[in-house]
Amino acid sequence: MAAPQRRHRASAGMRPIVRTAETEKPSGAAVRRKPVGAAAQRKAAGLRRRFAVIVVVPVLLMLGSIYLHTVSAGLAGEVAGLEERLAGAEAKGERLGVMAAERSGAERIRSLAANRLEMRDPRGQDLEVYDKVREDATQDGGEEKGGEPR
Repeated sequence: MAAPQRRHRASAGMRPIVRTAETEKPSGAAVRRKPVGAAAQRKAAGLRRRFAVIVVVPVLLMLGSIYLHTVSAGLAGEVAGLEERLAGAEAKGERLGVMAAERSGAERIRSLAANRLEMRDPRGQDLEVYDKVREDATQDGGEEKGGEPR
């Protein structure tokens, strides 16, 4: 079946009445086609714009809304997972802090040194001071009466 040919606007006028099974009304009257012209084209363009405003724009807005809800739901799940990981890391940090405090206690270190390394606490006669000059170049950390360091 061949495709119908397009008519030029100059030759367009009143279209003939065509009777087909689809165009016939129950009363048998034929549907009359409207003339094709500038006014009809303007009207058709207006109808297309109206269709776009009434149907297409709301559909695009709904699709955008669905997309944003999907993205936000994914981000909400990600946030929940990160908050859970953060709480676990904080709890682990607290446990490690307690362990470090327990292991760095003076009594524990002294008992380990005495038992494993066979060390002993120094007595008064075992201590010997080699020099009284301190890191800040003062004698015993004090100053002389004249105001200058020793």
